[in-house]
Amino acid sequence: MIEKSEIKAKPFLKWVGGKGQLVGRFADIYPVELISGRIKYYYEPFLGGGAVFFDITSNYKIKSARLYDINDELILTYKVVQRDTDKLLEFLCRYRKSYLDLPFDRRKEYFYEIRTNYNMQRFNIDYKKYSEN
Repeated sequence: MIEKSEIKAKPFLKWVGGKGQLVGRFADIYPVELISGRIKYYYEPFLGGGAVFFDITSNYKIKSARLYDINDELILTYKVVQRDTDKLLEFLCRYRKSYLDLPFDRRKEYFYEIRTNYNMQRFNIDYKKYSEN
């Protein structure tokens, strides 16, 4: 059986300016206090894809983390992953099935329909109040 502590989380999206390819080099420049376990709280002002956050929390003992970014949609995405993982996976599986059930030449059109619908509805989202909707 795999212990929860053995599972290493990784970024689930690519982000412009992401550090995913650099985190292997960061271990040499992380503070000694982080490595020794004296740093217990992690604050990330520029979360993006979260490569540094996932690297640190997968390799060092952190008691608590505060994650920030100026992009409200990005932060909402992390909140959904954190709070409603099962619902998110069900939702994504439905989209995947609908997409894969389409003839190949119709899939591009379907993608653009979904994107357009999202872009029209995103202005109605209250980013200050979390809702499973």
